[in-house]
Amino acid sequence: MRTPRAACAVAGLAMVTALGYVPPAAAAPAPGGATVTVDAQHPGARLPGDLVGLSFEMRELGIGNLDARRGTMAQLLRTLGPSNIRISGNTLDRDGIWLPEGQALPDPQPDWLQHVVTHTDIRRLDDLLDATGWRAEVGINLGRWDAAAAADQARVLRKELGHQLVAAECGNEPDQWVGKGFRPAGYGYPDYLEDFQACAAAVGPHLPLAGPDAANPGISWAADLARDAQGRLDMVMLHQYAMDPNGTMDRLLSPQTYASQLRSITPNLDAAKALGIPLRVDETNSAWGGGINGVSNRHGAALWALDYALELGQAGVAGLNFHGGLGVCDAPIWNGKWQLYTPICAASKAAELAQIYRVQPIYYGLWMARQVGPGRFLPVTLTTGRNLTAYAVSGDDGRLRLAVISKEDPSAGPVHVDLTVGGGNRTARVLTMTGSSLTGVDTAVQGARVDSAGRLSPGRADRVPVRAGTLSLDLAAGSAAVITIG
Repeated sequence: MRTPRAACAVAGLAMVTALGYVPPAAAAPAPGGATVTVDAQHPGARLPGDLVGLSFEMRELGIGNLDARRGTMAQLLRTLGPSNIRISGNTLDRDGIWLPEGQALPDPQPDWLQHVVTHTDIRRLDDLLDATGWRAEVGINLGRWDAAAAADQARVLRKELGHQLVAAECGNEPDQWVGKGFRPAGYGYPDYLEDFQACAAAVGPHLPLAGPDAANPGISWAADLARDAQGRLDMVMLHQYAMDPNGTMDRLLSPQTYASQLRSITPNLDAAKALGIPLRVDETNSAWGGGINGVSNRHGAALWALDYALELGQAGVAGLNFHGGLGVCDAPIWNGKWQLYTPICAASKAAELAQIYRVQPIYYGLWMARQVGPGRFLPVTLTTGRNLTAYAVSGDDGRLRLAVISKEDPSAGPVHVDLTVGGGNRTARVLTMTGSSLTGVDTAVQGARVDSAGRLSPGRADRVPVRAGTLSLDLAAGSAAVITIG
């Protein structure tokens, strides 16, 4: 049986892990309060160290970004901790090519060609991975297919990245290729399977592969490919965005959005689990189309990202890659798109050229998620009338960690949380992510923000006593706490 998301309750309903939405079984806490009970006897899905990663367009590699020797990117990745970076996106198939060494550019060049990726770019990526301890997935252009180029790229990926390459991705969002003019009307999954098999044949048997990277997580392409490409598919990939470009902050943080996120991927996830193939949501964020100003680039997005990552991780997803671009913050980056949701961006054009980046609020949510694992999720029962969620993880280091997330505006006032964690008397350490409002940009952890060098140095964790296996804290609305015990 799959392990559903952490408990969440609003409007008098309690969500109980492993059961779904049910009425509270026990007396409700005082108004404005919450109770959390951890079941340490029934560990669930594994929370891997690379659960939370990043995703960038192929163009970032082709124009010389992602450089460990320039700017602050390497330090920003080190601040998050070793994880998973995915390089692909729309620009993989749409406007870029792989150019083998010694081969000239097409003459004449097609009018759609905007960037070129070469052996030198993969060496630069390898330097970044070496400097940060991250691993990568890298796309192979299948939309504009060139078997010889794909074979050459596969050779270079194996040579340069070695074990740091998680998988190569054959194409990006093939379920949208008809609309982009890459395939004729009527193109469907059986046609993509043939294309995937052609990609697999061209790159050879020793390159790990992933797919289908479908844009719509609700279609069955991922489950179908997991079944049909067994033995040649190392990871199932699909994309998911929380909202369309007309969404609001209230909608982003609503329990309905979280339920929808999990529901849409469950059939593909269950199929992948049954076949023993990991599924990764390798492109995700708050809203497709570059995000929403005042939502995607605000404090509430940090709360959403933390909660969403743990929700899907608890369900058994192998990881998530939050998509972004490295242009000027809140400005058009490529093809007129405003990448408002990007975790990392530049404050000015000069900073962009120097690859000196700053972070947006969502980055702090990813950082907080990294503090919860690795380990195994534990069932949690939450009873509350507030828009609050809670997760627990039995860490590989023997410590118990909990994340408690309030998705209300700070004006709602604090919520008193009583937690039953078992064991005897000891001390818990609490790190808190705060912001002045859901639409603010002053997200911080223990009052600290990422500095100009890309480092985050939170203040000392608060210490809270655990007495007879219970502890209490007053959590400000619109904040999140990671509690470590042991």
